[in-house]
Amino acid sequence: PAVHAGEGKRLIVGQGISLSGEITACDRLVVEGSVQVTLNETRAIEITETGRFTNGKAEVEEAEISGVYEGELTVRKRLLIRHTGKVTGTVRFGEIEIEKGGVLSGTVSMLEPVKG
Repeated sequence: PAVHAGEGKRLIVGQGISLSGEITACDRLVVEGSVQVTLNETRAIEITETGRFTNGKAEVEEAEISGVYEGELTVRKRLLIRHTGKVTGTVRFGEIEIEKGGVLSGTVSMLEPVKG
């Protein structure tokens, strides 16, 4: 089977697992447990309903948050906050979608559109 672009280097932090430190060059980070990390060169992050990303820093292309994100978050393209999601901290994004019930608080700003 063909490997879909962007699905290569995937890291899943399972429920009940705690991870702290630095993660580099990951295509997609899926957080089901608890992480306190700095993300470098990571394309996408997904935080499930059980996931908690606290005291962290991430700069990604895309993010989907169904759990908790606290810290600094830069999403160059689309930030999606699900109805169970809660994002607090310093947040910058290219575009945003928040489902009813989703929470976004802190210092929030939109990135300048990239001139093509």
